[in-house]
Amino acid sequence: MDAYIVLLTTAPQASIPEIIVRALEDESLVAIEQFAQYGQLLELFSFGVLNDYKTAAQLPQLSPQQLSKLKHLTLVTLASNEKVLQYDRLIAELDCSSEQEMEDLVIEAIYKNILMAKLDQKRRLVEIDFTVGRDVRKQDLPDIYAKLEAWSNTCEEALEKISADIETVNAEAAAKRDDSRNFTNTLQELRSNHVMAATEGLPRSDSQYESSEYQREAQRVGTDVS
Repeated sequence: MDAYIVLLTTAPQASIPEIIVRALEDESLVAIEQFAQYGQLLELFSFGVLNDYKTAAQLPQLSPQQLSKLKHLTLVTLASNEKVLQYDRLIAELDCSSEQEMEDLVIEAIYKNILMAKLDQKRRLVEIDFTVGRDVRKQDLPDIYAKLEAWSNTCEEALEKISADIETVNAEAAAKRDDSRNFTNTLQELRSNHVMAATEGLPRSDSQYESSEYQREAQRVGTDVS
């Protein structure tokens, strides 16, 4: 135990969680009766909630600061599982004597950046936007892996659906371009055929500047002279 105390009091802040995990997994340490309750308390602060402390036997008395921290950790656990928390449930889970005490606890957690949330006093609920994470028990890892795998599969299905939609849109756009090009070509061909049909049988003018009226007048004069 002394070795872990030295490590915890001298190690960098980033190394403390790893040391705590090693202490919790040290069976020889937990087997010592005088240290067992502290091991249970350490495990409680790593994974547990306030109700676990209330129902546990022979755990050390918590100081007001430790009790407040455990309530904050309990709030983190609740907020991690649900995004909308009712006032009545929070009051019970956090062992608060009034709504004001519960609201003060939530506001304190927000100012400490433990979570981001909005209090709706009219509907008596707390809407969670974000919360920090907590340590995870080894027995919880399979469930976490399963959730991550399900999330990954959902992402892959979404990507496949998006890719298929993109291909469909591109194909439709290409078809519309082809239709537009075919329509333009057909229209030009019809116009050309119409112009050729309209001018068929008319004498060819020697000058490109002579109008059709002038050509008809020249034809009439030539007929009269003859």
